[in-house]
Amino acid sequence: MTSLFITLRETLEFSLILLLLTGVYKEHKKALITSALLVITAGVFTTSISYPISGPLEKTFIDFMYYSFLMILLLSLVSGRETFIFPVICVVLALFFPSAQLASVIMEEAYLKGGFTYIYSFTGLLAGAFIFSLGLRCLPWLALRRFFRADGIMVIIAVICFLFGGLNEFDDSSFITALQRGSHKLLSSFFAFIRELVPGIDEGSVPSALNNIFSYLSSERVAMAFTALLLLMPPVFLFIKLLFTPEPSTDSIGIKAEKRKRISVYIDELIRKGTPLLMALLVIIVLMHAANLAVNPRYDPEPFPLSAEGETVTIPLTDKYGDISDGRIRKFSFRQRGEIYRLIVMMRPDGEVVAMLDACEICPPTGYLQRGEYLICKYCSTPIALQSLGEPGGCNPIPVISRLEGDNLILLKDDIVRIHNKWLGAGGEETHIH
Repeated sequence: MTSLFITLRETLEFSLILLLLTGVYKEHKKALITSALLVITAGVFTTSISYPISGPLEKTFIDFMYYSFLMILLLSLVSGRETFIFPVICVVLALFFPSAQLASVIMEEAYLKGGFTYIYSFTGLLAGAFIFSLGLRCLPWLALRRFFRADGIMVIIAVICFLFGGLNEFDDSSFITALQRGSHKLLSSFFAFIRELVPGIDEGSVPSALNNIFSYLSSERVAMAFTALLLLMPPVFLFIKLLFTPEPSTDSIGIKAEKRKRISVYIDELIRKGTPLLMALLVIIVLMHAANLAVNPRYDPEPFPLSAEGETVTIPLTDKYGDISDGRIRKFSFRQRGEIYRLIVMMRPDGEVVAMLDACEICPPTGYLQRGEYLICKYCSTPIALQSLGEPGGCNPIPVISRLEGDNLILLKDDIVRIHNKWLGAGGEETHIH
């Protein structure tokens, strides 16, 4: 059944792209459908003669598939108003490599589960072709030509590929997540090269501020911002370009009603051709948000209960969840005289292990969660840079004095109680314990 859903999903994606192009370029319908079938057949044939795809060849397929849709998006910036050649290039980029990978996945499924997999795949192909044929009958009613220029078509094609997620059986992440990873790798390599050119950076003679700048510019956060710029620039640019389309001249028209009619036609055209661009922009923003959450998921572990015997609290830095050096937040709690005290322990990027209360000086003590390179206050959503942990003030977690002894962090209970009562008051946290 997996092959059925995979084939149907990819066929639907192909169908939407072809329906869009054939609806806009009706005079080229036969040529578009024929060329699309040839492209898909070529992708399947290429896979068949080179199967199994493995190693560098497979990576090339995957990388080109991801970045081909980015190429389509960026190509829209240079396409002409009604240039037909650009949508044809889109057909090749959008259909060849996904069809090749589709064939590879089906052949792999058949190898693992038997030849009956081809029956499911053929059924999915027929179902997708049936939906495509129904769509062709509906195209005359839609009059898609009114809504698209060549550049707008290319933006929508790229968004369709992003929205469907494409063929991601080799990678469980979305296209945009993969683009972000590629951007991060590119930025990291670039700034690593720059760091090698700066004399004395490894010996510590270069100011730490410069090191911090290099680290920030090669971070995942900047890579996501760079990816967002690449994806959002084409639809935003085309929409602004559309808005600045000059109004039609009405100087030669003496009748006011005719002038208003010409201006009305101009405004209607702006609305029709701007609506798909706005929809594409909205879809990209939603997908970017989802990709950002996938790259930086929320992490909020339950506090691990500690023994409250003696005058100290001992926190192990290595446990079943891993080592403190993994950069993830650890939460602990202990009970003292009916009061529950919640603690956060984390290793900062500079390697120092710090202990804090799971609360700050100014917000109600609802605690913190981690998202990527930041702690997030659950009450006010303020992001806290990990390097600033252990520093007092603002929305930073309230620091607690601690010392390292081997693989354990030692804290005095009296210090915890005193700091807790100073900022939260006795019993101040009890009602906020989950």
